[in-house]
Amino acid sequence: MNIKIHRGLDQIGGCITEISTDTSRVFIDFGQNLPECGEQTTPEDDEQMVLAIFSQNKKQHEAVFYTHGHEDHVGLFEYIPDKVPQYMSEGTMKLLSIKYGLLSEGASLKVNELRKQNCTSEEYDDAVSSLKKAENKCKLLKRMCIWKRTAPRKVPKSILVGDIKVTPFFNCHSIYDSHMFLIEADGKRIWHTGDYREHGYMGKGLIPTLKRYATHIDTLITEGTMLKREDKCIHERDVSGKMAHVMRAFKYVFVLASATDIERLAAIKEAANAAGKRMYVCSKFMKQTMSFFTEQEGEISHGLFAFRPKLYNQRFLNGIKRNGMVMIAGASQKDRLQELLKELPQEETLLIYSSWDGYYRNPEQVKANPFYKEIREMFHNVVDLHTSGHADRGTIENVIKMVNPKEVICIHKEADAEL
Repeated sequence: MNIKIHRGLDQIGGCITEISTDTSRVFIDFGQNLPECGEQTTPEDDEQMVLAIFSQNKKQHEAVFYTHGHEDHVGLFEYIPDKVPQYMSEGTMKLLSIKYGLLSEGASLKVNELRKQNCTSEEYDDAVSSLKKAENKCKLLKRMCIWKRTAPRKVPKSILVGDIKVTPFFNCHSIYDSHMFLIEADGKRIWHTGDYREHGYMGKGLIPTLKRYATHIDTLITEGTMLKREDKCIHERDVSGKMAHVMRAFKYVFVLASATDIERLAAIKEAANAAGKRMYVCSKFMKQTMSFFTEQEGEISHGLFAFRPKLYNQRFLNGIKRNGMVMIAGASQKDRLQELLKELPQEETLLIYSSWDGYYRNPEQVKANPFYKEIREMFHNVVDLHTSGHADRGTIENVIKMVNPKEVICIHKEADAEL
């Protein structure tokens, strides 16, 4: 069994790993490059790269597996050749379907608006292109091969691709339904971690899973996002406790967070409850992901992942002014936040920034998406309360020690990061 890391040894994100035998091969992730990480490419560049990879080392049996739904792991799925099966978890497929369904809906409205306006042909063509791209992704997602998350204490089902056996194992990351993989062939065993952590609400399963299944491993392929950082990550419970403390000090609290991070959303919800504040969201995407999480996990988590936020509109404004609120928003809701802020006294308003600080500190990140920095600058009162979606250095070292593989390959890391 051969391993080839096409991308990821010297950059965070954009990962592509190929594992092959004489007759078969599987790929783990086909991700887009992140800003400031790796060469910046156009969609045309990405498509040509994917086609070039598939033109080499061709095998009778081929498939692609995705660890989770972040764009730096799944972002190139639209360029995979039609004859190659693509596998992802059911939760990943549904989250992506919500995302691209709403993008398609928004692009369709934009096209219809431009038809009625005196716009340039370039503006209209760009809008039509965006619509077609989103619609195509929705169609492709319907053709995905999926596996269902295995119930606790049950043995996951394996997927055969020729003579390669792939077994998915649920793990904790800053997006719902992330997985690790055990890959077996030619008498060898490879464990691919994907992105993972132990300090989330769902992280308690990491060590039991490794103890039970990551045995006699020849090669461990682990992420190393946090290798250059010596700080230990705090638990999501601690994030929630700190949030509750500052929420009590302000009447109107905004939280900038990801709509797909079920554990951070739970931390915010628990903090809002502790502070006695009603929770609102201001995007259909946030509302729909929370509804999906509630349907999937609300009951079995004893309510931790059950969400019932109000979708904000103007008729709630008087109640918010009287009683205060917690409003969760993503970076794309900048304009809506700005309008609401005009109605509220700044001295009673707080922004909890609950995302990676690189989005507003790093010039390349700001250039790629300025909304994080711009939203921070809209508020007089800002506090950063966050914990990483990735394993800290101590956790990575513990995983390596526990698995005790013959070989370790570290991907999803900075070029000069060392174990």
